[in-house]
Amino acid sequence: MKVLLIMPNAYMHKLIIGSHRRSFREAPLTMATLAALIDDPQIEIKIIDENVDDIPYDYPADLVGISVITGTAKRAYRIAEYFRNKRIKVVLGGVHVSIMPEEALFYADAIVIGMAERSWPRLIDDFKKGKMKKVYEDREVNGNECLSGVPAPRLDLMRKSGYMAPNTVQATRGCNHTCDFCTVPVVWPKYYKRPVADVIRDIKNIPGKYIAFNDVSLIEDKDYAKELFSAMIPLKKKWGGLVTTLVERDEELLELIHKSGCVYLLLGFESANQGILKSIYKGFNKEKGYEELVDCLHHYGISVQGCFVFGFDEDGYDVFEKTVQRIIDLKIDIPRYSIYTPYPGTPLFDRLEKEGRIISRNWNDYDTMHVVYQPKLLTPVELYNGFKWAYKETFKFSHIAKRTIFRGLDPVSIINFIGNLAYRIFVARLYGEERFEKPFGVKNLPL
Repeated sequence: MKVLLIMPNAYMHKLIIGSHRRSFREAPLTMATLAALIDDPQIEIKIIDENVDDIPYDYPADLVGISVITGTAKRAYRIAEYFRNKRIKVVLGGVHVSIMPEEALFYADAIVIGMAERSWPRLIDDFKKGKMKKVYEDREVNGNECLSGVPAPRLDLMRKSGYMAPNTVQATRGCNHTCDFCTVPVVWPKYYKRPVADVIRDIKNIPGKYIAFNDVSLIEDKDYAKELFSAMIPLKKKWGGLVTTLVERDEELLELIHKSGCVYLLLGFESANQGILKSIYKGFNKEKGYEELVDCLHHYGISVQGCFVFGFDEDGYDVFEKTVQRIIDLKIDIPRYSIYTPYPGTPLFDRLEKEGRIISRNWNDYDTMHVVYQPKLLTPVELYNGFKWAYKETFKFSHIAKRTIFRGLDPVSIINFIGNLAYRIFVARLYGEERFEKPFGVKNLPL
């Protein structure tokens, strides 16, 4: 039996040189975890992340599993249609499927809703018996917040050269906050934690010095985080991951983050306007404390990757220049921008839907790099052009130099410099491609 697991191309941040494609981000764990959950040596498993590799359409699969986020939904459905036309069974799962199961079911032989730790093995067993059901749903794992017994992901089945951070680990899933644009609390209403011993096992099994956590919010349970980071100290690994701005408010936690080998943290600053932060249910971010937070992390030798969003209801045309200047003043090492995007199932989508402001239901546009709603103080074109301008201005060589070269030649600064150059290449792609709609270095489906 052969199983082909596919993550469709999201046309997200990546470096493309000729035929070689490399994601700026960490290796995704979805497909690798699904592969690990298939506990049958008689089953051959092939993983394809279309962001970095082409799909082998001639692979003699018996079953195809496709992971779907909203921005890849149309692509996923097209891929599913191709394989189903070849009489190959197709299973769809992922965030978008959990939010819009009826839509997804139209394009699949079966769908997986919610957690896969128990439902995916059941599906595989049913498929082998010729009794696969249409829907497999499991909204919780073990009935509580403990993600115990999850096997180490099959990272060996993925091309490591396809990612800036190929060695990925997950410790938690979910988030305790409810930001209005985020799908995480919609799909995972609880904050799930793996046993620290399981996480340490996975880290020990990873060769090399550097690892990346793909958790949405690694420090939601501070006692758990402290236990994890304490256990990581003897491993002498270097790592990075996502945290909220609340990290600075616990000195003991910061010390353990530093001692455990942290070299970068990604934080969602979102806006430099406290009123906006409150309106999107992210008032725990304190804009006046951003300088102190960044300075504190730099004191510990930690690179700060900061995310800012454009298109809030209070954003006028001056928001782009103000945000770029704020990032320069804050000395954020690697900035990222996105466009306020109302994903289905979120409070933001529901509000804009009621206000009649959703202007696109083309899921291809739901990638945080297109405008899918009517802003209040800007036109959609002004928002899109301002977003592009901010990226171009931020990654000018003069600004890159201020963020990196002139701070010294320590390893973190060198990593920052390489990261900034990678985003400069991304900016060229952003401007050179018509609305990001055309495939870039990726073969079209053979239809």
